[in-house]
Amino acid sequence: MAVAIKKMGFANVMIYNGGLKDWKKSGLPLESIEPLPEYEGRFITVEELRDKIARADAAGCVDQSGKPLLTLVDFRSFLKQPDRIGGDNNRIKTSCRTITALLDDFVDNPALIHQIPKHGIVVTVSETGNRDIFLIRYLKKFGYTNIVGLQFGMRGWLKMNYPIEKISVSASP
Repeated sequence: MAVAIKKMGFANVMIYNGGLKDWKKSGLPLESIEPLPEYEGRFITVEELRDKIARADAAGCVDQSGKPLLTLVDFRSFLKQPDRIGGDNNRIKTSCRTITALLDDFVDNPALIHQIPKHGIVVTVSETGNRDIFLIRYLKKFGYTNIVGLQFGMRGWLKMNYPIEKISVSASP
């Protein structure tokens, strides 16, 4: 993010190596207006997701009662910022529903939260898997217990050369 801000012309931007996790671990002060619930979250590997997608796609993405088996929540920031360095216009290929939104969209648009099913597995997809825990913890506040993060995120998926599809970089939920 700091790199993108610098490209916009701001010269007084610095990057804190280690991020918020290291800041907190160091015992430095933190303040939160609305703290997220403590929750470790769960993550699945790209191999596990590939297998779940294959099974869900084969079943038409719904169980016998018509409830979703699998939903992806792709919240990679450059999907909505096509000029960002490192951006792409690929997403994980599946016939199941993929919700595409920015992390802040979930805070700014509560209706978006209710588009996420409470049935089946919901997998969050970020660039590297590092931000997933924030979305998982945020959604836990609303009673979601069926959400897991994708370990190593889209980069892990691409590294394994698993199926992707091209999308419009201005895709919306």
